Amino acid sequence: MVPARPTPTPASEDDSPWLNSQQAAAMLGVQRASLYAYVSRGLLRAHSHPGSRGHVYARIDVQRLARQRQTVRNPAQLARSTLDWGTPVLRSAITQVSQGQLYYRGRDALQWAQHASLEDTAALLLGQPIAAEPHSARKASTTAATAQPLPQPRPPDQVLRAWHSLPGNEPNLAHLDWPQPLLQQMLGVLTGLPSIDETQPTAEQFIHQQLSALWQVDAVGENTLRQALVLCADHELNASSFAARVVASTGASLHASLGAGLAALSGPLHGGMTAVIDQHWDDWHAAPQAGGSLPPSLAQLLADTRINGSPHYCAGFGHPLYPAGDPRSQRLLSLLPADAQRHALLAAVQRHTGLHPSLDYALVAIQRGLGLPAGAAFVLFALGRTAGWLAHALEQRDSGQLIRPRAQYVGLPAETASQAEAPAAGDNTASNIPRRIIRF
Repeated sequence: MVPARPTPTPASEDDSPWLNSQQAAAMLGVQRASLYAYVSRGLLRAHSHPGSRGHVYARIDVQRLARQRQTVRNPAQLARSTLDWGTPVLRSAITQVSQGQLYYRGRDALQWAQHASLEDTAALLLGQPIAAEPHSARKASTTAATAQPLPQPRPPDQVLRAWHSLPGNEPNLAHLDWPQPLLQQMLGVLTGLPSIDETQPTAEQFIHQQLSALWQVDAVGENTLRQALVLCADHELNASSFAARVVASTGASLHASLGAGLAALSGPLHGGMTAVIDQHWDDWHAAPQAGGSLPPSLAQLLADTRINGSPHYCAGFGHPLYPAGDPRSQRLLSLLPADAQRHALLAAVQRHTGLHPSLDYALVAIQRGLGLPAGAAFVLFALGRTAGWLAHALEQRDSGQLIRPRAQYVGLPAETASQAEAPAAGDNTASNIPRRIIRF
Protein backbone atom coordinates (compact mmCIF):
# COMPACT_ATOMS: atom_id res chain seq x y z
CA MET A 1 0.00 0.00 0.00
CA VAL A 2 1.24 3.49 -0.81
CA PRO A 3 2.13 5.36 2.40
CA ALA A 4 -0.19 8.27 3.15
CA ARG A 5 1.44 11.69 2.80
CA PRO A 6 -0.49 14.97 3.12
CA THR A 7 1.82 16.77 0.66
CA PRO A 8 4.28 15.65 -2.05
CA THR A 9 7.45 15.67 0.00
CA PRO A 10 10.82 14.54 -1.37
CA ALA A 11 11.32 11.31 0.52
CA SER A 12 14.09 8.73 0.40
CA GLU A 13 11.88 5.62 0.46
CA ASP A 14 12.28 3.47 -2.61
CA ASP A 15 8.51 3.33 -3.12
CA SER A 16 7.95 7.08 -2.82
CA PRO A 17 6.23 8.49 -5.91
CA TRP A 18 8.25 11.69 -5.58
CA LEU A 19 11.94 12.46 -6.09
CA ASN A 20 13.85 15.59 -5.21
CA SER A 21 16.24 17.13 -7.73
CA GLN A 22 19.26 15.25 -6.39
CA GLN A 23 17.47 11.89 -6.57
CA ALA A 24 16.06 12.62 -10.03
CA ALA A 25 19.46 13.65 -11.40
CA ALA A 26 21.06 10.52 -9.93
CA MET A 27 18.42 8.27 -11.54
CA LEU A 28 19.07 9.94 -14.90
CA GLY A 29 22.84 9.85 -14.44
CA VAL A 30 23.21 13.58 -15.07
CA GLN A 31 24.12 16.74 -13.21
CA ARG A 32 21.40 18.97 -11.85
CA ALA A 33 22.00 21.48 -14.64
CA SER A 34 21.03 18.82 -17.17
CA LEU A 35 17.97 17.96 -15.10
CA TYR A 36 16.83 21.57 -15.22
CA ALA A 37 17.50 21.62 -18.96
CA TYR A 38 15.15 18.65 -19.38
CA VAL A 39 12.49 20.61 -17.52
CA SER A 40 12.97 23.73 -19.66
CA ARG A 41 12.73 21.65 -22.84
CA GLY A 42 9.44 20.09 -21.70
CA LEU A 43 10.91 16.58 -21.31
CA LEU A 44 10.22 16.48 -17.57
CA ARG A 45 7.71 18.24 -15.33
CA ALA A 46 8.74 19.86 -12.04
CA HIS A 47 6.10 20.05 -9.32
CA SER A 48 5.95 22.77 -6.70
CA HIS A 49 6.50 21.76 -3.11
CA PRO A 50 4.42 23.82 -0.66
CA GLY A 51 6.58 25.59 1.88
CA SER A 52 9.83 25.12 0.00
CA ARG A 53 11.68 26.70 -2.89
CA GLY A 54 12.63 23.30 -4.26
CA HIS A 55 10.75 21.09 -6.68
CA VAL A 56 9.84 17.43 -6.76
CA TYR A 57 9.54 15.10 -9.75
CA ALA A 58 7.19 12.19 -10.31
CA ARG A 59 9.20 8.97 -10.11
CA ILE A 60 7.38 7.42 -13.09
CA ASP A 61 8.22 10.45 -15.26
CA VAL A 62 11.91 10.29 -14.33
CA GLN A 63 12.00 6.54 -14.98
CA ARG A 64 10.33 7.01 -18.36
CA LEU A 65 12.89 9.65 -19.37
CA ALA A 66 15.75 7.46 -18.15
CA ARG A 67 14.55 4.61 -20.36
CA GLN A 68 14.26 6.92 -23.35
CA ARG A 69 17.82 8.15 -22.89
CA GLN A 70 19.09 4.60 -22.55
CA THR A 71 17.43 3.44 -25.76
CA VAL A 72 19.11 6.20 -27.74
CA ARG A 73 22.49 4.75 -26.77
CA ASN A 74 21.44 1.11 -27.33
CA PRO A 75 20.06 0.27 -30.81
CA ALA A 76 18.84 -3.19 -29.75
CA GLN A 77 16.95 -1.74 -26.82
CA LEU A 78 15.61 1.02 -29.04
CA ALA A 79 14.06 -1.60 -31.33
CA ARG A 80 12.44 -3.37 -28.37
CA SER A 81 11.15 -0.12 -26.90
CA THR A 82 9.10 0.73 -29.98
CA LEU A 83 6.33 -1.55 -28.70
CA ASP A 84 6.21 0.15 -25.27
CA TRP A 85 5.47 3.87 -25.75
CA GLY A 86 8.79 4.13 -27.62
CA THR A 87 10.05 5.57 -30.88
CA PRO A 88 7.34 6.00 -33.58
CA VAL A 89 7.32 3.08 -36.02
CA LEU A 90 4.59 3.95 -38.54
CA ARG A 91 4.00 7.01 -40.68
CA SER A 92 0.49 8.43 -40.28
CA ALA A 93 -1.26 11.67 -41.21
CA ILE A 94 -4.30 11.07 -39.00
CA THR A 95 -3.57 12.07 -35.40
CA GLN A 96 -0.70 13.68 -33.55
CA VAL A 97 0.06 13.93 -29.84
CA SER A 98 2.56 16.71 -29.28
CA GLN A 99 3.55 18.74 -26.22
CA GLY A 100 0.59 17.44 -24.25
CA GLN A 101 -1.96 18.34 -26.94
CA LEU A 102 -4.05 16.22 -29.32
CA TYR A 103 -4.54 17.08 -32.99
CA TYR A 104 -6.81 15.54 -35.63
CA ARG A 105 -5.16 16.10 -39.03
CA GLY A 106 -3.53 19.27 -37.72
CA ARG A 107 -6.63 20.59 -35.96
CA ASP A 108 -6.69 21.04 -32.19
CA ALA A 109 -9.00 18.22 -31.05
CA LEU A 110 -10.35 20.17 -28.09
CA GLN A 111 -11.30 23.13 -30.26
CA TRP A 112 -12.77 20.78 -32.84
CA ALA A 113 -14.88 19.08 -30.15
CA GLN A 114 -16.52 22.39 -29.28
CA HIS A 115 -18.75 22.18 -32.35
CA ALA A 116 -18.22 18.92 -34.28
CA SER A 117 -20.21 15.70 -34.31
CA LEU A 118 -18.78 12.20 -34.49
CA GLU A 119 -19.89 12.09 -38.13
CA ASP A 120 -17.93 15.30 -38.81
CA THR A 121 -14.93 13.82 -37.04
CA ALA A 122 -15.05 10.60 -39.03
CA ALA A 123 -15.04 12.64 -42.25
CA LEU A 124 -12.10 14.70 -40.97
CA LEU A 125 -10.04 11.66 -39.99
CA LEU A 126 -10.83 9.99 -43.32
CA GLY A 127 -9.78 13.10 -45.23
CA GLN A 128 -13.27 13.67 -46.63
CA PRO A 129 -15.03 17.02 -47.11
CA ILE A 130 -16.78 18.15 -43.94
CA ALA A 131 -20.55 18.52 -44.29
CA ALA A 132 -21.70 22.13 -44.17
CA GLU A 133 -24.72 21.12 -42.08
CA PRO A 134 -23.96 21.75 -38.39
CA HIS A 135 -24.79 19.06 -35.89
CA SER A 136 -27.67 21.13 -34.53
CA ALA A 137 -29.37 21.31 -37.94
CA ARG A 138 -30.65 17.75 -38.03
CA LYS A 139 -33.82 16.65 -36.37
CA ALA A 140 -33.62 17.39 -32.68
CA SER A 141 -33.47 14.48 -30.30
CA THR A 142 -36.31 13.74 -27.96
CA THR A 143 -36.19 12.79 -24.31
CA ALA A 144 -39.84 11.82 -24.05
CA ALA A 145 -40.48 8.86 -21.81
CA THR A 146 -41.33 5.55 -23.42
CA ALA A 147 -43.35 2.65 -22.11
CA GLN A 148 -41.03 0.17 -23.74
CA PRO A 149 -37.98 -1.02 -21.76
CA LEU A 150 -34.85 0.67 -23.02
CA PRO A 151 -32.10 -1.52 -24.46
CA GLN A 152 -29.08 -1.75 -22.20
CA PRO A 153 -25.42 -1.53 -23.25
CA ARG A 154 -24.02 -4.92 -24.09
CA PRO A 155 -20.90 -6.24 -22.33
CA PRO A 156 -17.79 -6.49 -24.55
CA ASP A 157 -18.06 -10.25 -25.15
CA GLN A 158 -21.63 -9.87 -26.43
CA VAL A 159 -20.58 -6.88 -28.52
CA LEU A 160 -17.93 -8.96 -30.25
CA ARG A 161 -20.37 -11.78 -31.00
CA ALA A 162 -22.96 -9.34 -32.31
CA TRP A 163 -20.44 -7.57 -34.53
CA HIS A 164 -19.13 -10.76 -36.09
CA SER A 165 -22.68 -11.98 -36.70
CA LEU A 166 -23.33 -9.05 -39.07
CA PRO A 167 -22.99 -9.68 -42.82
CA GLY A 168 -19.87 -7.53 -43.05
CA ASN A 169 -20.31 -6.38 -46.63
CA GLU A 170 -17.62 -4.00 -47.83
CA PRO A 171 -19.10 -0.46 -47.97
CA ASN A 172 -19.21 1.66 -51.09
CA LEU A 173 -16.24 3.95 -50.47
CA ALA A 174 -17.22 6.17 -53.40
CA HIS A 175 -20.38 7.26 -51.59
CA LEU A 176 -19.88 10.46 -49.59
CA ASP A 177 -21.80 9.12 -46.57
CA TRP A 178 -20.21 5.67 -46.59
CA PRO A 179 -18.85 5.75 -42.98
CA GLN A 180 -22.29 6.41 -41.49
CA PRO A 181 -23.78 2.93 -42.02
CA LEU A 182 -20.74 1.41 -40.28
CA LEU A 183 -21.08 3.87 -37.41
CA GLN A 184 -24.77 3.02 -37.14
CA GLN A 185 -23.97 -0.68 -37.13
CA MET A 186 -21.51 -0.14 -34.29
CA LEU A 187 -24.12 1.87 -32.40
CA GLY A 188 -26.52 -1.05 -32.78
CA VAL A 189 -24.20 -3.78 -31.55
CA LEU A 190 -23.05 -1.67 -28.58
CA THR A 191 -26.46 -0.56 -27.38
CA GLY A 192 -28.88 -3.18 -28.72
CA LEU A 193 -30.59 -0.65 -31.00
CA PRO A 194 -31.66 -1.99 -34.41
CA SER A 195 -28.74 -1.97 -36.85
CA ILE A 196 -28.95 -0.77 -40.43
CA ASP A 197 -27.13 -1.67 -43.60
CA GLU A 198 -25.84 0.55 -46.37
CA THR A 199 -29.03 0.04 -48.41
CA GLN A 200 -31.03 1.96 -45.79
CA PRO A 201 -31.19 5.77 -45.69
CA THR A 202 -28.95 7.71 -43.34
CA ALA A 203 -30.43 8.21 -39.89
CA GLU A 204 -32.23 11.53 -39.41
CA GLN A 205 -30.38 12.15 -36.15
CA PHE A 206 -26.71 12.33 -35.38
CA ILE A 207 -25.34 9.54 -33.24
CA HIS A 208 -25.01 11.71 -30.15
CA GLN A 209 -28.67 12.68 -30.56
CA GLN A 210 -29.67 9.04 -30.80
CA LEU A 211 -27.74 8.28 -27.62
CA SER A 212 -29.31 11.28 -25.91
CA ALA A 213 -32.79 10.02 -26.75
CA LEU A 214 -31.93 6.46 -25.75
CA TRP A 215 -30.46 7.47 -22.40
CA GLN A 216 -32.97 10.27 -21.70
CA VAL A 217 -30.54 13.13 -21.06
CA ASP A 218 -31.16 16.86 -21.45
CA ALA A 219 -29.48 19.27 -23.86
CA VAL A 220 -26.50 19.80 -21.56
CA GLY A 221 -25.98 16.07 -21.26
CA GLU A 222 -26.33 15.67 -25.02
CA ASN A 223 -23.50 18.16 -25.53
CA THR A 224 -21.37 16.16 -23.11
CA LEU A 225 -22.05 12.95 -25.02
CA ARG A 226 -21.19 14.64 -28.32
CA GLN A 227 -17.84 15.94 -27.07
CA ALA A 228 -17.01 12.59 -25.46
CA LEU A 229 -17.56 10.78 -28.76
CA VAL A 230 -15.39 13.28 -30.63
CA LEU A 231 -12.53 13.15 -28.11
CA CYS A 232 -12.60 9.33 -28.16
CA ALA A 233 -12.38 9.23 -31.96
CA ASP A 234 -8.67 8.60 -32.28
CA HIS A 235 -5.47 8.65 -30.28
CA GLU A 236 -2.52 7.96 -32.52
CA LEU A 237 -1.24 4.35 -32.63
CA ASN A 238 -3.07 2.97 -29.59
CA ALA A 239 -3.47 -0.78 -29.11
CA SER A 240 -6.88 -1.10 -30.80
CA SER A 241 -5.96 1.13 -33.75
CA PHE A 242 -2.75 -0.84 -34.22
CA ALA A 243 -4.76 -4.08 -34.16
CA ALA A 244 -7.08 -2.67 -36.81
CA ARG A 245 -4.07 -1.66 -38.93
CA VAL A 246 -2.46 -5.10 -38.65
CA VAL A 247 -5.62 -6.80 -39.86
CA ALA A 248 -6.18 -4.23 -42.62
CA SER A 249 -2.59 -4.69 -43.80
CA THR A 250 -3.42 -8.28 -44.76
CA GLY A 251 -6.12 -7.08 -47.15
CA ALA A 252 -8.96 -8.03 -44.80
CA SER A 253 -12.28 -6.19 -44.98
CA LEU A 254 -13.09 -3.04 -43.03
CA HIS A 255 -15.65 -5.07 -41.07
CA ALA A 256 -12.92 -7.49 -39.97
CA SER A 257 -10.56 -4.63 -39.17
CA LEU A 258 -13.17 -3.00 -36.92
CA GLY A 259 -13.70 -6.34 -35.21
CA ALA A 260 -10.00 -6.46 -34.41
CA GLY A 261 -10.21 -2.98 -32.92
CA LEU A 262 -13.18 -4.00 -30.80
CA ALA A 263 -11.39 -7.08 -29.50
CA ALA A 264 -8.34 -5.05 -28.44
CA LEU A 265 -10.45 -2.32 -26.88
CA SER A 266 -12.25 -4.81 -24.65
CA GLY A 267 -9.09 -5.61 -22.68
CA PRO A 268 -8.84 -4.24 -19.11
CA LEU A 269 -5.74 -2.20 -19.97
CA HIS A 270 -7.60 -0.40 -22.76
CA GLY A 271 -11.32 0.40 -23.05
CA GLY A 272 -12.15 -2.34 -20.57
CA MET A 273 -10.56 -0.17 -17.89
CA THR A 274 -13.87 1.70 -17.66
CA ALA A 275 -15.47 -1.42 -16.16
CA VAL A 276 -12.68 -1.67 -13.58
CA ILE A 277 -13.16 1.96 -12.57
CA ASP A 278 -16.93 1.62 -12.43
CA GLN A 279 -16.59 -1.43 -10.20
CA HIS A 280 -14.54 0.54 -7.65
CA TRP A 281 -16.25 3.91 -8.07
CA ASP A 282 -18.39 3.88 -4.93
CA ASP A 283 -15.50 2.68 -2.77
CA TRP A 284 -13.08 5.28 -4.12
CA HIS A 285 -15.55 8.15 -3.80
CA ALA A 286 -16.90 7.30 -0.35
CA ALA A 287 -16.13 9.43 2.68
CA PRO A 288 -12.53 10.73 2.64
CA GLN A 289 -9.94 8.55 4.33
CA ALA A 290 -8.40 9.63 7.62
CA GLY A 291 -5.58 12.08 7.05
CA GLY A 292 -6.48 12.47 3.38
CA SER A 293 -5.01 9.11 2.38
CA LEU A 294 -6.15 7.16 -0.65
CA PRO A 295 -8.74 4.37 -0.46
CA PRO A 296 -6.79 1.13 0.10
CA SER A 297 -7.97 -0.55 -3.11
CA LEU A 298 -7.01 2.45 -5.23
CA ALA A 299 -3.68 2.86 -3.45
CA GLN A 300 -2.84 -0.76 -4.21
CA LEU A 301 -3.78 -0.48 -7.88
CA LEU A 302 -1.78 2.70 -8.30
CA ALA A 303 1.20 1.16 -6.51
CA ASP A 304 1.06 -1.84 -8.84
CA THR A 305 1.54 0.43 -11.85
CA ARG A 306 4.99 1.37 -10.56
CA ILE A 307 6.30 -2.21 -10.57
CA ASN A 308 9.62 -2.08 -12.42
CA GLY A 309 8.98 1.58 -13.03
CA SER A 310 6.52 0.90 -15.83
CA PRO A 311 4.97 4.19 -16.97
CA HIS A 312 1.74 2.65 -18.26
CA TYR A 313 -1.51 3.92 -16.82
CA CYS A 314 -3.97 1.90 -14.83
CA ALA A 315 -6.99 2.41 -12.60
CA GLY A 316 -7.94 5.58 -14.47
CA PHE A 317 -5.00 7.80 -13.55
CA GLY A 318 -1.91 8.91 -15.41
CA HIS A 319 -0.88 8.71 -19.06
CA PRO A 320 2.67 8.50 -20.44
CA LEU A 321 1.89 10.94 -23.25
CA TYR A 322 0.36 13.53 -20.90
CA PRO A 323 2.54 13.97 -17.80
CA ALA A 324 0.74 17.25 -17.04
CA GLY A 325 -2.70 15.67 -17.45
CA ASP A 326 -4.80 14.33 -20.31
CA PRO A 327 -6.54 17.32 -21.97
CA ARG A 328 -9.40 15.08 -23.08
CA SER A 329 -10.31 14.10 -19.54
CA GLN A 330 -9.86 17.67 -18.32
CA ARG A 331 -12.36 18.91 -20.91
CA LEU A 332 -14.93 16.20 -20.25
CA LEU A 333 -14.77 16.57 -16.47
CA SER A 334 -15.25 20.32 -16.85
CA LEU A 335 -18.59 19.66 -18.58
CA LEU A 336 -19.99 17.83 -15.55
CA PRO A 337 -21.61 19.43 -12.51
CA ALA A 338 -19.29 20.02 -9.57
CA ASP A 339 -18.84 16.97 -7.35
CA ALA A 340 -17.13 17.39 -4.00
CA GLN A 341 -16.31 13.69 -3.62
CA ARG A 342 -14.81 13.50 -7.10
CA HIS A 343 -12.80 16.65 -6.50
CA ALA A 344 -11.47 15.32 -3.19
CA LEU A 345 -10.38 12.03 -4.76
CA LEU A 346 -8.62 13.68 -7.70
CA ALA A 347 -6.81 16.05 -5.37
CA ALA A 348 -5.70 13.17 -3.13
CA VAL A 349 -4.41 11.10 -6.08
CA GLN A 350 -2.47 14.04 -7.47
CA ARG A 351 -1.03 14.85 -4.05
CA HIS A 352 0.13 11.31 -3.36
CA THR A 353 1.18 10.18 -6.83
CA GLY A 354 1.39 13.15 -9.18
CA LEU A 355 -1.07 11.40 -11.51
CA HIS A 356 -4.04 13.04 -13.25
CA PRO A 357 -7.34 11.42 -14.30
CA SER A 358 -7.29 9.56 -17.61
CA LEU A 359 -9.91 9.45 -20.34
CA ASP A 360 -11.23 6.18 -18.87
CA TYR A 361 -11.95 7.90 -15.56
CA ALA A 362 -13.67 10.82 -17.29
CA LEU A 363 -15.94 8.49 -19.26
CA VAL A 364 -17.05 6.70 -16.10
CA ALA A 365 -17.57 10.10 -14.45
CA ILE A 366 -19.90 10.97 -17.34
CA GLN A 367 -21.73 7.67 -16.93
CA ARG A 368 -22.18 8.27 -13.21
CA GLY A 369 -22.80 12.01 -13.41
CA LEU A 370 -25.51 11.76 -16.09
CA GLY A 371 -27.11 8.68 -14.58
CA LEU A 372 -26.40 6.53 -17.64
CA PRO A 373 -26.74 2.74 -17.55
CA ALA A 374 -23.79 0.54 -16.62
CA GLY A 375 -21.52 0.04 -19.61
CA ALA A 376 -22.30 3.44 -21.17
CA ALA A 377 -18.67 4.52 -20.73
CA PHE A 378 -17.50 1.62 -22.91
CA VAL A 379 -20.17 2.48 -25.49
CA LEU A 380 -18.84 6.03 -25.77
CA PHE A 381 -15.25 4.82 -26.03
CA ALA A 382 -15.89 2.13 -28.65
CA LEU A 383 -18.36 4.13 -30.71
CA GLY A 384 -16.10 7.16 -30.84
CA ARG A 385 -12.98 5.12 -31.56
CA THR A 386 -14.71 3.46 -34.53
CA ALA A 387 -14.02 6.61 -36.56
CA GLY A 388 -10.30 6.28 -35.88
CA TRP A 389 -10.25 2.56 -36.67
CA LEU A 390 -11.75 3.26 -40.07
CA ALA A 391 -9.19 5.95 -40.82
CA HIS A 392 -6.25 3.79 -39.71
CA ALA A 393 -7.49 0.73 -41.60
CA LEU A 394 -7.82 2.67 -44.86
CA GLU A 395 -4.51 4.48 -44.41
CA GLN A 396 -2.76 1.16 -43.83
CA ARG A 397 -4.51 -0.48 -46.76
CA ASP A 398 -3.51 2.41 -49.03
CA SER A 399 0.13 2.09 -47.98
CA GLY A 400 0.27 -1.44 -49.41
CA GLN A 401 2.49 -2.53 -46.52
CA LEU A 402 2.00 -5.79 -44.66
CA ILE A 403 2.74 -5.27 -40.97
CA ARG A 404 5.07 -8.09 -40.07
CA PRO A 405 7.71 -7.22 -37.42
CA ARG A 406 10.49 -9.58 -36.40
CA ALA A 407 10.82 -11.18 -32.97
CA GLN A 408 14.00 -11.22 -30.91
CA TYR A 409 14.38 -14.87 -29.94
CA VAL A 410 15.18 -15.43 -26.24
CA GLY A 411 14.41 -19.16 -25.92
CA LEU A 412 16.62 -22.23 -25.82
CA PRO A 413 19.65 -22.22 -28.14
CA ALA A 414 19.01 -23.72 -31.55
CA GLU A 415 20.31 -27.27 -32.00
CA THR A 416 22.93 -27.86 -34.66
CA ALA A 417 22.24 -30.35 -37.44
CA SER A 418 24.70 -32.86 -36.00
CA GLN A 419 23.07 -32.69 -32.56
CA ALA A 420 19.60 -33.07 -33.97
CA GLU A 421 20.41 -36.08 -36.14
CA ALA A 422 22.91 -38.02 -33.99
CA PRO A 423 21.55 -41.40 -32.75
CA ALA A 424 21.15 -41.84 -29.03
CA ALA A 425 23.99 -43.59 -27.20
CA GLY A 426 23.60 -47.39 -27.28
CA ASP A 427 21.06 -47.28 -30.09
CA ASN A 428 21.64 -50.52 -32.09
CA THR A 429 18.46 -50.56 -34.14
CA ALA A 430 18.73 -52.37 -37.46
CA SER A 431 18.16 -49.37 -39.68
CA ASN A 432 20.21 -46.96 -37.58
CA ILE A 433 18.44 -44.15 -39.47
CA PRO A 434 19.23 -40.70 -38.05
CA ARG A 435 16.35 -39.40 -35.96
CA ARG A 436 15.25 -35.87 -36.78
CA ILE A 437 13.74 -34.01 -33.90
CA ILE A 438 10.58 -32.18 -34.86
CA ARG A 439 9.47 -29.30 -32.66
CA PHE A 440 6.16 -27.48 -32.98
